[in-house]
Amino acid sequence: MSDGNVPTYRPLKDYVRRRGGLRLSINGGLRDRIVDEVVASWPADCPMERLEEVVRARVTMKVRQKYGSVIATLLLSAFINVIVKLIVDWWRERNSHRVLMHGWSSAAQNPDVPS
Repeated sequence: MSDGNVPTYRPLKDYVRRRGGLRLSINGGLRDRIVDEVVASWPADCPMERLEEVVRARVTMKVRQKYGSVIATLLLSAFINVIVKLIVDWWRERNSHRVLMHGWSSAAQNPDVPS
């Protein structure tokens, strides 16, 4: 259960869940944690044509730091690749998605700044 101050990114997580297929739907906790990492790692000023590769690299580094294992990172890389692609697709779909991502990522990267 989340309190009112913890963002859930529900529209984005629902999108990834619906489009991620069976593998992502049965691993919901892991899927949602990776979505959280993507939002927190989102590059505000990245050129659109490099966005997917930059986000993937940032999230892979964070996962490697968190789990401390190259093996774990390799096992999670398929999840990361699918989730990053879906999130970039979602972001490109609508201007409102880009606005949401900007707000979410700014808040995640600056948790001490009141929103």
